[in-house]
Amino acid sequence: MTVKQSTTDVLSAALHVREAARRAVGSTDGADTVLTALSAVIDHDHASLSRWDPLRRRHLTLAGSYPAGATRYIENRLHDDPAFSLIRYSADTTRWWHDVPGAVRRTSTGLHAVLDPLGVEDGVAQCLFAADGRYVGILNVSTTRKRCDQPAVRAVMTLLGECLAAVTDPLLGPRSSGGPGGPGDAVGSSCAVLVPQDADAAPVVLSGEPLPGLTDAGSPLAALVRRTARRGVPATVLVPYRKWTLELHLTRQDAGTVAVCRTVARPSALSPRELEVLAELTQGRTNREIADRLFLSPRTVATHIEHILAKLDVPNRAAAAGRAVAWGLEPAS
Repeated sequence: MTVKQSTTDVLSAALHVREAARRAVGSTDGADTVLTALSAVIDHDHASLSRWDPLRRRHLTLAGSYPAGATRYIENRLHDDPAFSLIRYSADTTRWWHDVPGAVRRTSTGLHAVLDPLGVEDGVAQCLFAADGRYVGILNVSTTRKRCDQPAVRAVMTLLGECLAAVTDPLLGPRSSGGPGGPGDAVGSSCAVLVPQDADAAPVVLSGEPLPGLTDAGSPLAALVRRTARRGVPATVLVPYRKWTLELHLTRQDAGTVAVCRTVARPSALSPRELEVLAELTQGRTNREIADRLFLSPRTVATHIEHILAKLDVPNRAAAAGRAVAWGLEPAS
């Protein structure tokens, strides 16, 4: 039986969640504390806080108490579940289980094949978004008790979305302080710049320490940001640049484009040069054209493409280019 909490108790518990979330930002092990604090808001049987990995298109559990099978579902299949789409792409990003429409419930594997066998009667799924609009993760809470969504709890959970998103946002995670390779050398290093529409105006640093070339008005990266913004934003692109692989998330701001940039791991174990060649394939270029642009021989380009096809396990260059386009991969210039 669920014990009804007073509004004062709920608000007090929410403040503890917010403080735990503040401490967890940038930490490698603070998400567990957040879920513990959350149990005073919702007395749950299972909960998880997960980060979205846009490159691998899967969730990563930062902290959780679901059984292994349910955790695997959250990490690898939840993003394709109709119930997930209902929450992520609607105005209401916090959805209680009993509010899910019957048609969606009947087609949701997560609800009838994962949660029902656990005896779940209620709970909440909350999609988490950064201030710049990026989807960064999800909170899942389940209970075997009915109707845990008293009005004060519903209101508080909506208000907690921002601080929970900060915990899952990879751009707010632990960062490199530099080292032999210089600022931004480590995977996860990030910065944000405002790129004006005027090609002669230099980008303005908003946060972090930008990678070389990102703040030059005429740099390939600044040109890429402007070119992508003309196609429409928000948008995310993956760019091989020098020794780094960059993920650029672009949003509109006044007369320019905010580019949130972070260094990421190369997908599918591709080498830096293979990733450059693959980016050129997305533009439909021939081996000769790629060779001229990357200062390689056509034979070397052909060898790189053979390795790319093997690593991606695809039959031809068109399929490889399609995979790269799905990643948002583009050449830097």
